[in-house]
Amino acid sequence: MSETWKQWEGRAIDGKFPLQSYLGGSDHSAVFLTVLQRRNGEPGKAAIKLIPRNAGAENQLSRWQAVRELNHPNLLGIYDAGRCKLDGTKLLYVVEEYAEENLAQILPERALTAEEAGGMLPPVLAALEYVHGKGLVHGRIQPSNVFAVGDAVKLSSDSLTTLNDKSAGAKLASDYDPPETASGQFSAASDVWDLGITLVEVLTQHPPVWNRAGGNPPTLPPMAEPFREIARQCLQVDAEKRCTIAEMGFLLRGEKPNLTAAKTAKPVVVPSIVGMGKLAPKKISKKWSVLVALAAALAIVFVLIPKPKPANSANGTQQQAETSVPSENSMSPGTGATSGESAGAAGGESSAGAANGVNSNGVVRRVMPDVSAGGRRSIHGKIAVRVKVTVDAAGNVAKAKLESRRGSSYFQRVAVDAARDWKFSPAASGEPSREWKLEFDFTRAKTEASAEPVQR
Repeated sequence: MSETWKQWEGRAIDGKFPLQSYLGGSDHSAVFLTVLQRRNGEPGKAAIKLIPRNAGAENQLSRWQAVRELNHPNLLGIYDAGRCKLDGTKLLYVVEEYAEENLAQILPERALTAEEAGGMLPPVLAALEYVHGKGLVHGRIQPSNVFAVGDAVKLSSDSLTTLNDKSAGAKLASDYDPPETASGQFSAASDVWDLGITLVEVLTQHPPVWNRAGGNPPTLPPMAEPFREIARQCLQVDAEKRCTIAEMGFLLRGEKPNLTAAKTAKPVVVPSIVGMGKLAPKKISKKWSVLVALAAALAIVFVLIPKPKPANSANGTQQQAETSVPSENSMSPGTGATSGESAGAAGGESSAGAANGVNSNGVVRRVMPDVSAGGRRSIHGKIAVRVKVTVDAAGNVAKAKLESRRGSSYFQRVAVDAARDWKFSPAASGEPSREWKLEFDFTRAKTEASAEPVQR
């Protein structure tokens, strides 16, 4: 059905959830951007997933309805679920909290550092502690199901099921699944296995090598400690020998828990050791280590999705950092403005005369991207974003689009937002719309911008 999904853009589910844009999917599911009416009456972004309505549809729908009642800061929220039909195709839908990116989008660019992994694990463990405490299992822990929502790291929730729900476990067929899922068995220990596979992958960009038929645990590549030891204890073929969520917390802190005593507790009740910073290595800031860890995983920005900024600041100045255009003697075509940490990263007031400084280059105003301080710290090396803008006769940017979508979507976003506010000299009489290529170069120290007219 993968070709059919995208054709449904513009349709509506139950007359209230528009399928605004196709975000991705497979033959078995599709995710669209939709709009949800918040309690305050304001519309907000949400994601809606569609799956074919098969024999197990009622069980799946019941699970989604039950998950709606859960509430945890590191678990993706479910707002609604139901049945629908599009072009004669019977479907189930689930409306979920919108997340711009997931961890799988980072890995093609680079692996996480040890510090970043140390920041990623606490919120994931916190979510699993909560889920297991409710008598549920996640079932599909993998990089594509670890999301960023605002400043928080969250696990997906649409796969949650009860312990040993064979109707759910029998459908699992991925490289992340532990040995016992072949017989439809699933438990909290199965989530631990999945997390072990995921941990290896985020640190090496590849899941560990494993021969399912061999009876031996996966072969672990070289990894920093304590992550290699955590992965080793997660990836035991015998589910009874795997570490628990609580034990991972001890290992992450560099402590040695009493593994034997912990495994004798039936049913497993995870101690409340997982939570705000308690599992984070001491060298990581207590103020939500993930903002450094996963944000730094942001060569494709995973965590630091900026909050909407007001149009004007308290004193009436524009929040984006604007730089006045130097005189034509000090800047030639292709050279650019520079924004240091104080302006480019945190925003700043517009420079005097920025809107009126016309020069022979044709650029009247340059607006520098508004990069958060955490986003600035996430940069490794240099991130270059190129934006092509179409300029109307009055010199305003009529259209701004990326030249390439490869790379960090966070920095692409702030670059395009800034590019839309650039101003160019008015066109000569009868001159058609013009195009410019803008380049924004982001480093930890500063942001630089340059502009080149596109020759027709």
